[in-house]
Amino acid sequence: MKYLVTSATGDLAFNSVKFLVELVGKEKIAVTVRSLEKAKKLEDLGVEIKIADYFDKASLVTAFQGVNRVLFVSSGELDKRKEQHKNVVEALIEANVDFVAYTSAPNAQKSKAIVAPDHKFTEHLIEESGLEYSFLRNNWYLENEAMLFDAIKNTTTYIYSAGDGKAGWAKKSDYAEGAAKVLAGDFMKKKIYEFSGQSLSYSELASVLQKGKKYNINLDSVTDDEYRRVLETSGFPEGAINFIVGIQKDIREGELDTSSTDLEDILGRELKLDIT
Repeated sequence: MKYLVTSATGDLAFNSVKFLVELVGKEKIAVTVRSLEKAKKLEDLGVEIKIADYFDKASLVTAFQGVNRVLFVSSGELDKRKEQHKNVVEALIEANVDFVAYTSAPNAQKSKAIVAPDHKFTEHLIEESGLEYSFLRNNWYLENEAMLFDAIKNTTTYIYSAGDGKAGWAKKSDYAEGAAKVLAGDFMKKKIYEFSGQSLSYSELASVLQKGKKYNINLDSVTDDEYRRVLETSGFPEGAINFIVGIQKDIREGELDTSSTDLEDILGRELKLDIT
């Protein structure tokens, strides 16, 4: 059995590789990277490193040769993702890969979230491909809340516009471990995994993260327009502001409010939220 993790220099993919090494052994694992320059940590793990780019289907077909199971980590280039993902799926088919686990978005087929359309598109490609598959519909990463962490550490006010909306935050390492266990396990068991922590509002999340601390930060719930001005004043670029405000809107409107124990079930333990 040969396993491969795509785009393995990214945090989620790299952590999945580390967990996969523990599960199946480094000699059974390959990874793709766009350049060897950032692959030193992967070299240290002792896994096979292949050069491939989501924009270069031929390189992907070559990389996937002789591989049985692939963890397909979605691209971070949001404006070009459909083209890239189409290349990956076509390469998986041409290389006769047995199974793919794809990192998707919560409730991807029905969601109106800003991140959902590309994932819906990719899920359809995989469903129509004839490949055996599992969709790993990851909710929101706790690490995305760096500004909340800073507010807690510095005892300053945290400003947000998601209101009382909820998201299923979990640590990126938990999502990574879940992905590795799906890839290495009985992949026929389940087609769709809604990976998520307990759904919490920002006020509830802040309470969890501040547990045991003497000082609780102030939370300031504002409108999207007010939040946009705060981000502009803080120097965020326009593209990032649009995305951040869009996610806040999605959370407020319940697009990330999923209720599932799939991640805990795969990990075999309760999830813990804390500032690391």
